[in-house]
Amino acid sequence: MKITVIILSVFTTYAPSCGDEQANAIREEAILSATKNDIRSEFETDYLTETSLFAYETTAKQKLSDLAEYLQIMTDTSLDMSFRVKSGDMIKNTFLSENEILQCVEQDEEPVKELKICLLIKNGLENKLPHQTYTFDSIGIYKPLHRIDNTTYSGVLRFSQNFTDAASPEQIINSLRRNADFWVIKEDKVFGMDTLKIWNVRLGDIR
Repeated sequence: MKITVIILSVFTTYAPSCGDEQANAIREEAILSATKNDIRSEFETDYLTETSLFAYETTAKQKLSDLAEYLQIMTDTSLDMSFRVKSGDMIKNTFLSENEILQCVEQDEEPVKELKICLLIKNGLENKLPHQTYTFDSIGIYKPLHRIDNTTYSGVLRFSQNFTDAASPEQIINSLRRNADFWVIKEDKVFGMDTLKIWNVRLGDIR
């Protein structure tokens, strides 16, 4: 009996009243509204600050570095197809469109002058591209991001494509200097019931 009385006393003391619940709901709504405003202020602005441009350039470098890994997973016939398909999706989402062109892969052991992303993914998943080991290293900014219009910034990366021996990954057997276009564009992003236009980084042609 005493235990029951104690429990009821605790709930009576600490349970929120209707007024408290209403105050909490108002406070949570205010926090959510402030968060949305912060997101709009940060991502929906028409002009990017120097700090933001630097951050997006860093993101572009990371996307390019990740791309080398996605390409190798997609062309590795020893892996489960589900992993290869997922890598193909990641490659597709990395680029501005499926019509961007890559010159950093080979087909039938001959350099490909122009290979669109859509064809690259198709051929990769159909085992029509050789599986090569390489990395994208020494990635730097060749042309800094500059504003095109209210929804677009453009820049160029420069990097080394280092081909390595599969048996000795630390041994570079060939190295090529390449450029990669990259873009920062506004895209629709769903946040709960709202759709905001936020800045996102996409790669372009690689040559």
